[in-house]
Amino acid sequence: MTPTLKLPLVFDIRPLQAEVQTFANEEWTPHFNTQYYDGDWSGIALRAAENAHVELYPDPTASKYVDSDSMARCPSVNEILKTFECETESVRFLRLGVGASIREHRDYRLSIEDGVARIHIPVKTSCEVEFYLDGKRVEMNEGEAWYLNFNLPHSVENKSTNERIHLVIDCVANDWLRAFFD
Repeated sequence: MTPTLKLPLVFDIRPLQAEVQTFANEEWTPHFNTQYYDGDWSGIALRAAENAHVELYPDPTASKYVDSDSMARCPSVNEILKTFECETESVRFLRLGVGASIREHRDYRLSIEDGVARIHIPVKTSCEVEFYLDGKRVEMNEGEAWYLNFNLPHSVENKSTNERIHLVIDCVANDWLRAFFD
């Protein structure tokens, strides 16, 4: 089992940062797991389950994922997705506001071994954002692509004076993606 893996992919996040700025504060949807966080944890769904009641929810039972209207405003996200030689499901910007925290919790069936790998690409972050996975701090820099096994306990605290924003991509594991883990 691989808890974390920094993929050998690095992206110029300046276009992503510019695209994120085009979204007004009221366009960010509060995260659906309200019992797990304090403060602002919100997102913009760019690709979601077809006919989703909550676009931000990455429905593991969905058979089809479609681009949202917001994806049309994010051409650099589409360019990034082209580098992933695998099927993608949910694609979202997730924001953690200043002083906000996500309490320790686990997601289930969300690992390479389960067939779905969640990739985080920090768009806006700081060394003062503390991300813990299985009790160990993971420091992710802007533009890096990180796999994290979210079956393990994880938590985040934004101690910085700026919001933290990640592009989060759920990838269907295939031979291309699994090759990074060999």
